[in-house]
Amino acid sequence: MLIENKSKLIDVITLSKTFCDAPIQGELAYAGKENFLGRIVDGYTPEAKYLCLLTPKAAQTLCEVQKDLNQRGLGLYIFDAYRPLRAVKDFARWFHEPVANDYESERKKIHYPNIEKTDLVRLGYAPDTISRHNFGNVVDLTLIRLADSNFLNMGACFDCFDELSHQTATAVQIGQEAYDNRQILKAAMEAHHFIPYEYEFWHFDYDEREVHEPMDFVVDLRLAP
Repeated sequence: MLIENKSKLIDVITLSKTFCDAPIQGELAYAGKENFLGRIVDGYTPEAKYLCLLTPKAAQTLCEVQKDLNQRGLGLYIFDAYRPLRAVKDFARWFHEPVANDYESERKKIHYPNIEKTDLVRLGYAPDTISRHNFGNVVDLTLIRLADSNFLNMGACFDCFDELSHQTATAVQIGQEAYDNRQILKAAMEAHHFIPYEYEFWHFDYDEREVHEPMDFVVDLRLAP
């Protein structure tokens, strides 16, 4: 879908329904409250929470990953894809704001129990200027079992900002099952030119950018296919 003359974004879930035996699944974590901020992030709308946008080559290639995983009874589940620049600016404000409510405190226990939110940028877990997600070739995801759509054990949840989420986490740290599942995901993505991020097992960059300036389109139903 052509958004402007310079910027193209495709809903990879819709695309996968055409090319894969079992489509990619997903729900944007920042379009709801169950995320590390504990609220909807600027640039996302709840009604578009199933709209996972990528640039065309990244989207098409992710469908190839899905096709390979389908043969093993597995599939991809997306937590975030294209991210508006205004969302990163929202992160930047939030890092320095006091805790808003008890729910934010509860989310801290899940996502960053051992550090403070002011540490997230310094430790490489979250950006405060520009994110690679802003270019539409980056995706946050995990594995599900096709038979029941349950998440596979990865040893930590999405956006768990801790050493347990690092690519270097060992089977001793996260358990053999989780370690093996991470290797399945990493190998499947790398086979199709997606590059893992060292601090987050769920984060992968497609190795080609089709857009060279950060995008700031709100993720809403106007971008739906």
